[in-house]
Amino acid sequence: MQATSKTAEREIVLTRTVKAPRALVWKACTDPRHIDRWWGPNGFTNKTLSFDLRVGGQWKYTMTSAEGQVFPNLITYTEVTPIDRLAYDHGDWENPKLFTGSLTFTDADGGTLITLHTIFPTKAARDFVIEKHGAIEGGKQTLGRLAAYMETLQTL
Repeated sequence: MQATSKTAEREIVLTRTVKAPRALVWKACTDPRHIDRWWGPNGFTNKTLSFDLRVGGQWKYTMTSAEGQVFPNLITYTEVTPIDRLAYDHGDWENPKLFTGSLTFTDADGGTLITLHTIFPTKAARDFVIEKHGAIEGGKQTLGRLAAYMETLQTL
């Protein structure tokens, strides 16, 4: 019998292997000059307003849909372990902690395995973002955009 996590019903875990070394993938995920070019689902654009990569630091940005709807976002970093892991609280400007998340970077055959892991306060909150906002598909698209972006880079 396999043990399950106490938070499993509140989690979304997505993975993707990208064809680039871990240090390069880390840079693309932690430098707003790069992250604004790929972060978010297909059809969305990002604009970083401020970025402070340190524990307690914040990334304040907007995501704009193809239809022009603007979504304010705020990430507050809770862990920054270069080229290994970023952990954060994710919310918006009014509610800075709607859920927690992390990006983990692992060497993989031919590149880097990136794991996007989110934990919501309740199962209902997780189910809401899946059903109302397409969070699983959006997460897959975001990692797909990262993979495509990495293919365009020679070096950072």
